[in-house]
Amino acid sequence: MVTFVTDSGCDLPKNVSLPFDLKFLPLRVYVRNKEYEDKVTLMPEELYKMELEGEVATTSLPKVNAVEMVLKNAAESSEKVYVITISSKLSNTYDLVQSVANSIGSKNIVVLDSKTASIKQGYVVLKAMELVRKKGSLTQADVDKIIENSLLVFFVPTLEYLYRGGRIGKAKAFFGRLLNIKPILTTDVEGEVNTLGTVRTLESGVSSMVKIAKSFISEKSFADNYSVIGGFTITSMSSYLEKLLAGFDEKTIIGVSNIGAAIAAHVGPEAFGVVVGEKIEF
Repeated sequence: MVTFVTDSGCDLPKNVSLPFDLKFLPLRVYVRNKEYEDKVTLMPEELYKMELEGEVATTSLPKVNAVEMVLKNAAESSEKVYVITISSKLSNTYDLVQSVANSIGSKNIVVLDSKTASIKQGYVVLKAMELVRKKGSLTQADVDKIIENSLLVFFVPTLEYLYRGGRIGKAKAFFGRLLNIKPILTTDVEGEVNTLGTVRTLESGVSSMVKIAKSFISEKSFADNYSVIGGFTITSMSSYLEKLLAGFDEKTIIGVSNIGAAIAAHVGPEAFGVVVGEKIEF
């Protein structure tokens, strides 16, 4: 038996069928002087609403005892445990999980860095499951290959939330001159937030995102052998996501996910995007 573990920074499409058991480590979200567990005691829609009302949210690592309990139980019941965390450049979750795994001393736990977040982290988990099903093992080199062969393209009206939360990465240089320009962002192969382009309107953002994604698909020579996952925050962003997804063959779309509270704390309540990558085949 193989068990996968990830954190709540991972956003998966609704109703996706998984070939392996998947357990989640909830990241913590702090808002209105309260501590919540992402996707457990705080649903994404609740945080979007609070952010739109002007509240500022911060995040923290999963609880150490929760990580220890999940890893111990998984290690005892499974031949192999693969833990795929949010990018180590965006959070210290990878370091925490690695430390807990080392303290447990179970040799069947493998901790891997997704070098991304949200729907691309979901894509990485799904593709990793495919690889384990096909070849029976998974290494960081395998995950790095998945990362290279996929692209996250996401839109936020402002970099303010990323800047405030310290997750702005290589996009920081653009902050000062982007106050009136809307950025199209990604997580690069190193796991940092980076800029793919800028637009002035949501509509132009959609068309630019389709072009960027399709250029990547062409560059990788995927033809029709690619998969797409969409993600969005508030309801008004879903209409733009629909327009974005309309730019791809319907058969390539695996599904759509709401963006979790821990991610929304850093990208804000108005965001949408897609990940495109080599086709997932379970």
